[in-house]
Amino acid sequence: MSNFIKKNINIILCIFILLQPILDLITGICLHVLNINFTLGIIIKVLFLLLIMLICVFIFKKKKLLVPYLLIGLYSVFYTIGMIIYKDSSLFVEIQNLVKTFYFPLMLISLYSIKDYIRVSKMTLFVTLFTYIILIFIPTILGVGFASYEITKSGTLGFYNSANEISGIISILTPIIFIIFLYEKSPIIKTILTLIYLLVILMVGTKTPLLSLGITIGFTCIYLWINSYRRKEYKKILYSFLVLVFGIVALIIVIPKTNFYKNIEVHLDYLGLDNVTEVFKDEKLVDHFIFSSRLSFLNKKAAIYGQSSVYEKIFGIGYINNNKTTKLIEMDYFDIFYSHGVVGFILFFSLVLPVLYKILITTHKFNYERCMFLVSFILVVFLAFFTGHIITAPSVSIIACIIILYLDKRNKKDLLFTAVSLEIGGIEKALVNLVNRVDKDKYNVEIILEEKTGSLLNIVDKEVVVKELKVSNNSNVIIRKSINLLRKFIFKIFNFNNYDFSCCYATYSLSGNKLALMASTNNSIYIHSDYRKVYNDEEFYKFFNCRNINTFRKILFVSNESKKGFIELYKNLKEKCLVFNNFINTKEIIKLSKEEEIPRSKDTLLVFVGRLDDSSKKVSRQINLVNKLDHITLWIIGDGPDRKKYESEVKELKLEKKVTFFGKKNNPYPYMKEADYIILTSDYEGFPVTYLEALVLNKSIITTIPTSDDLIDINDYAYVVPKDEKSLVNEVKKILKDKKKNKEVDFESMQVSRMQSLEDLFNEVI
Repeated sequence: MSNFIKKNINIILCIFILLQPILDLITGICLHVLNINFTLGIIIKVLFLLLIMLICVFIFKKKKLLVPYLLIGLYSVFYTIGMIIYKDSSLFVEIQNLVKTFYFPLMLISLYSIKDYIRVSKMTLFVTLFTYIILIFIPTILGVGFASYEITKSGTLGFYNSANEISGIISILTPIIFIIFLYEKSPIIKTILTLIYLLVILMVGTKTPLLSLGITIGFTCIYLWINSYRRKEYKKILYSFLVLVFGIVALIIVIPKTNFYKNIEVHLDYLGLDNVTEVFKDEKLVDHFIFSSRLSFLNKKAAIYGQSSVYEKIFGIGYINNNKTTKLIEMDYFDIFYSHGVVGFILFFSLVLPVLYKILITTHKFNYERCMFLVSFILVVFLAFFTGHIITAPSVSIIACIIILYLDKRNKKDLLFTAVSLEIGGIEKALVNLVNRVDKDKYNVEIILEEKTGSLLNIVDKEVVVKELKVSNNSNVIIRKSINLLRKFIFKIFNFNNYDFSCCYATYSLSGNKLALMASTNNSIYIHSDYRKVYNDEEFYKFFNCRNINTFRKILFVSNESKKGFIELYKNLKEKCLVFNNFINTKEIIKLSKEEEIPRSKDTLLVFVGRLDDSSKKVSRQINLVNKLDHITLWIIGDGPDRKKYESEVKELKLEKKVTFFGKKNNPYPYMKEADYIILTSDYEGFPVTYLEALVLNKSIITTIPTSDDLIDINDYAYVVPKDEKSLVNEVKKILKDKKKNKEVDFESMQVSRMQSLEDLFNEVI
């Protein structure tokens, strides 16, 4: 159970965030319709906080958190005693507000302690935001729902309760819209969502979301103009300026027809003013119009605090005075100080400020995304002061916690590889070798498979997380596509651009291809074969265009030959192409080769290891070779669609004593160890893992595939023979007389160098 929670804590947190709009909707209905003050929403939020605290201490072993937890617990005891002694009030209301206030610091320090396990997707935040917006938009259009204000002013919140809280959530998440729209390609979707967003923030009637939108647009323009100026892209500055002017003009035209504008008129009429400029003639008018009388509330709360006992000054005056709920100042910092006293205020910020300090002093790559998250953070700090209900309201503060964590530099980067399965095969074995070799102190590694099957699962490092995202094979096209679309949509919500690096490792996997593109902007696709030998030009284009090859940041090849063939048709993608051969575990290969002794004849032994597929492997050439030459035996390790075909050929040529089929082997190395030659007679390959395994076991190689990678040219190590069967037989005759000593390979230094290059790729250095 603990292992499950540890691996899925991120999903648990994401689901909780996605549930926030629903929980707040239930709260609104409970308060307005059922007249229940203590709602299901707050119960679930408190239980979730307790769950997170328990997980941190007992599953992630963050024992240091017990100190702040106990301090808050101790403070709560003194606070409650104060309420009992000095207040003839509802203790239930006081404790409820106490929990709401300290929800933020408790959640922040808890999540920060396990930040390396948390990776909340920007799409999760985006979907949460638009769930709120849609649940306000629909009641607004239908003319139902609750009003934002009890009297005079106009506005609707759908079925939500607190205008300030919902406005706060929309406000601090507004920059996330700008991030997501940066990647969203469909102008129709962007236009529709933008119009709905604008309609909602204008119809809610509060100033905060519109102000936050203006701040976000301002920072976006500054960022864009500075970068465009540095790149001397002056036209981009001009165009963006014109768009900004057009947007401002459009808002000037639209705003007078909205609740936001009506509320300004109502407010001015109430104050007996003709226009906004008159507001600034008097301090009281500024307080009433700009601060919604918050400065007056501040003075009243300060007066109550000043008349309180020393004990109350130290531990807080609470939220009720003379059996009536005291009006909140709605400026969070002051509400915390007066309601929770000197000790509560110091305790609150002694937990929050060190976390903020650690996060903000760390150097971090500055890009548009980070700029927008900084804007969100600025809005959290700014709105907590001017409008309140940000760090003292659980619904908003949980979002604020995630935004703050986004600003932190993670100790580990997150890597994702996609494949079909981990059944025995060259690509699958290479993937396992790669992820096992990745430095787990630097990187968290995940593999997502279409089917979580295969014997290679047993040798994947325990630190590597292997997940399954099934591809539906339902015979009904509509059902199949609907299921697959839904699964990809769910993946996108939880994982959109959420990894530091993603790779579609199985070239042919369409599902893995789409997941890799969704998972990271630093994405890549691995090409393991020379597809020019597989397809004609038209088929080649179709194959790779279906895989959105132009969209990938990098295209990785297992050999120079496969890269060269690709570039011949995709010349425009040359700069994206890199060659990285597969990794092997040399010590493990040598160890496994000694596990079993396989008896063999005195004849020259050829060993083939691979998939029995005549469309590429052409094992028939090897069978013909054995038939033409004396004193040669052939061992065939592997399975595939053409095994029966090859067995029939052997039987027909009466070679049963010379050719042996061993089938698929989890450990082929004892068989390879006995070989005089490892043989491959394929029509095409990338850079077979079998080559590397043969060299580790110091075995000579006979092959029809001359290939090279970033560090090895197989021509220096193998006998390269022609594919024509007659010529192949003649060449092998000569080879059998040759007693050439194999050239040694320093695999360890070679693979260290290759991994360093891959880490540069993971870190976006290349």
